[in-house]
Amino acid sequence: MKQALFQKMIKKVKYEVAPEFRELESWISQLPSEFSSSGKTIFKLRNEVKVFNVGNYHLNVKAFKIPNLINRFVYVYLRGSKAERSYTYARKFLILGIPTPSAVGYVRCTKNGLLTKSYYISLHLNYNFTLRQVLDSHVELREEVLRQWVKFTYEKLHTNGIFHLDYSPGNTLITKTNGQYQFSVVDLNRMFFGPVSYEKGLSNFCRLNVDTPTLGLIGREYALLRNENPELAAKMIVEINCKGGAQVEKRELMKSILKQIFRSDRAGK
Repeated sequence: MKQALFQKMIKKVKYEVAPEFRELESWISQLPSEFSSSGKTIFKLRNEVKVFNVGNYHLNVKAFKIPNLINRFVYVYLRGSKAERSYTYARKFLILGIPTPSAVGYVRCTKNGLLTKSYYISLHLNYNFTLRQVLDSHVELREEVLRQWVKFTYEKLHTNGIFHLDYSPGNTLITKTNGQYQFSVVDLNRMFFGPVSYEKGLSNFCRLNVDTPTLGLIGREYALLRNENPELAAKMIVEINCKGGAQVEKRELMKSILKQIFRSDRAGK
């Protein structure tokens, strides 16, 4: 009995469910034990995404990988887990009228006071394609879609004081309805909230990994929306992307060096 009580004390599950989805509380509370054995995996790399049919709901669940030791502490006591932040920010997006899949809830699991797993639950969104497919020229009217997306970014995110820190091509889902493109933003756990200056706004497009003409189109379109010089913006956005790419290369080189040092140390022991 004492051992069972001890196990209960060191392993804890915290969860929150949006008020409009309260009927899913029982299922969400059991999610950590159900995730590995049920649902359909639609994405798996660092994190895993599964879809579940629960009653009349088609749910999307993202299970975040276990973070490093420092973040296992930080995400419990200082920042909140990625799942918790995803839920909180999604609720904020929806209040502001910014399209994102409806936030259902999140689950956080801890052991000995440290984070183990966390899960973010939302309604599953059926979409036609992602921004990545647009940038890879796999979509008709490519330039028109990009122009509409730049306008969406400015009007929905930047004017609301939101800077998506992981604004990569896979994090914008696009649905075509009656000739119009509807954009929905996902992966919301890393956000900056505050005024977005013109130059900062341009830098939000630095993770696209596209050619110079495409960057120029995006820069010009953004400049027009902010009453700035389009041609100067086209040059600026290329420079910003070059700097960003160089920084990424430096980080990757440093990671590679550290891994080699670590392996050498282990081999020498």
